[in-house]
Amino acid sequence: MAKIFDVNNGEIILTPESLAIPAFKAIWDADRSKVKEKAKNEIKYVVFLCDSIRSPYKDFASDERDSVLKEDIFGDAKWKPSLLVEEAIKAFDSLTETTSTRLLRSAKIATEKLAKYFEEVDFTKMDNYGKPVYSARELASNLGTVGNIVKSLGALESAVKKEQMDGNRVRGGSDVNYFEDPENA
Repeated sequence: MAKIFDVNNGEIILTPESLAIPAFKAIWDADRSKVKEKAKNEIKYVVFLCDSIRSPYKDFASDERDSVLKEDIFGDAKWKPSLLVEEAIKAFDSLTETTSTRLLRSAKIATEKLAKYFEEVDFTKMDNYGKPVYSARELASNLGTVGNIVKSLGALESAVKKEQMDGNRVRGGSDVNYFEDPENA
């Protein structure tokens, strides 16, 4: 997907490509102010919420990312997105979804559930028959595979980044080089 915005001297500057997306243009046009701060913040919220590769918030658990973004961008964890913002979220998701990104999103959700499982293990918890619900052997076995899961998740994320970069070209048709890649800036 094309770059949605740049940051220049601490200010969000939307790219011309972003306003070609009808849902983002609707947010922009709805903000009648001269500086468009509300529109910039709402678009930033959409991108940081939905971009599972380049967002600085990508490593937050999905249920946690939303409230952290609301607090960081709007100063209010209870902020509610407007219908225009919800439409922009749907548009961003549909424009960026591929088999790889869908698989990555699902893998991250499954990994979050696995992390929650490890957090909730209680060796003192017994089932209805007085036997431990969790066994140390089972936990050790599961922990032994975590490294492979992390490695596989990293490889999948790299593949998705490569897929996204393959779609990006710079003026003149050449490839995006290392220093033009936003990940390396």
